[in-house]
Amino acid sequence: MKEYDIIAIGGGPAGLTVGIYGSRFGLKTLIIEKQVVGGAMAISPLIENYPGMEPISGVDLTERFKKQAQTFGAEIKDITNVIKIDPKEKIIETNTGETFKTKTIIFTTGSRHKKLGVPGEEEYSGRGVSWCATCDGAFFRNRKVVVVGGGNSAAIEALHLAKIAGEIHIVHRRDKLRAEQALINQINESGIKYHWHSNIKEILGDGKKVTGLKLIDVKSDEVREVPVNGVFVSIGYKPNSELAAAVGLELDKNGYIRVDKNMRTNIEGIYAAGDITGGQKQLTVSVGQATTATMNAFLYMHDGSWY
Repeated sequence: MKEYDIIAIGGGPAGLTVGIYGSRFGLKTLIIEKQVVGGAMAISPLIENYPGMEPISGVDLTERFKKQAQTFGAEIKDITNVIKIDPKEKIIETNTGETFKTKTIIFTTGSRHKKLGVPGEEEYSGRGVSWCATCDGAFFRNRKVVVVGGGNSAAIEALHLAKIAGEIHIVHRRDKLRAEQALINQINESGIKYHWHSNIKEILGDGKKVTGLKLIDVKSDEVREVPVNGVFVSIGYKPNSELAAAVGLELDKNGYIRVDKNMRTNIEGIYAAGDITGGQKQLTVSVGQATTATMNAFLYMHDGSWY
């Protein structure tokens, strides 16, 4: 059984930051990722809001994170799923049959966007379908786009796009938004158009990019087509917290891991960072939280104090 000082479960930007900071502290550090390293960062066509960095593709930025972590000595295991954790002994079992023991664990499992589950959504992902206006809004300058959703996140996405795109529509299944009134007021003043009592039935395209939508009226079942260049889905997130729940970590009402200001969970020696803790789903937030978690894990291992 291999032993480590820190194991990050999840290889997105938070997990890779754990790799950078942990290995620089001289700690034996392992990152375990069940899919492809980089997470949502890796599939972003272009990242323009990472401080100090020229516009860069998500793939290239992921490679920089990965190379930096490995340069300092961090190990990375991708396509490896953690199936069981002993929270007391800090023993981690994986689907590959490998078992690891560690002094501290940092959950960086992230979250996933809720999807519409309609035809065309997967086919045109990254080709007109997006889940992040901050990430992809610049690709739709002076174009016609739709935001799907009615909460604060959808309202914020629409207002962000209103500064970039030419024409913004909101598709919502109800007859009013669930967002804060201040956001609704801004939307009403911006000229954004609404499609009330509507769901998306299908996302249309020409094989290369999105060209329109089929909307269905939830009251009359009437189906109509709307030509658009982009679709921003903002119907919420699902935290990847199934493993955390099985371990016994305390979760909030939405399923995100509860942490304190030092990114500590309710179980000694276990931390969490990034999207799995809720809040803003941004690269810089994940990096900052992972930095805090790793530094506090280092202190915990050296002075033994927890609370």
